[in-house]
Amino acid sequence: MSETNPRMKGAMLAEYIRWFASNYDSEHVRRFVRSDGLCIAAGLDADRPAFGIVPSEWYSTAVFHRLLDVAFERMSDAERAQCIDRSTDAVSAQLIRGLYAVLFALVATPDRYSRHIQRAWNQLHDTGAREVVVAGDHAMSTVRDWPGHHAVLCTMVHSTTRAIFSRMLDRPVRLERLRCVSDGHPDCASRLIW
Repeated sequence: MSETNPRMKGAMLAEYIRWFASNYDSEHVRRFVRSDGLCIAAGLDADRPAFGIVPSEWYSTAVFHRLLDVAFERMSDAERAQCIDRSTDAVSAQLIRGLYAVLFALVATPDRYSRHIQRAWNQLHDTGAREVVVAGDHAMSTVRDWPGHHAVLCTMVHSTTRAIFSRMLDRPVRLERLRCVSDGHPDCASRLIW
């Protein structure tokens, strides 16, 4: 774990990049990857699928932050929100069927998910405390002590939880963002309602 250089597993990076490239014009992101020193140092290759990111490798969250900034810089708030919801639905479905199928089978109910969320989080992030508390027809989702925080990435984390709960419950789940460290709060929290 590194508080000064938090990392993310490549699996998430690769899936989001594949999804984005197949749904949006990503040439401006490719140009950025070709010229950005951090992306080059991390071994990204703009001419390979998913920029050559290896799913089992760990990457600095700074790389993902930069890619998010470039990918979303041309989008309105509404377009960004729609992109995040669509991407988290698609990527969650892909990971649940693929690389993390065994982990999902272990936590395929809201109660089990809440008990194992930190373990699942640790498979993808090397910093941060993750908590989901289920209470009747809703759940509180919280992330704290996360040096790898980025406003868009945080939104993606909470939207991913919404997508996973929708799959577990086999019905739509609504996400209500409550607070974010980007706005000066001590943690990031949302409510999932079904």
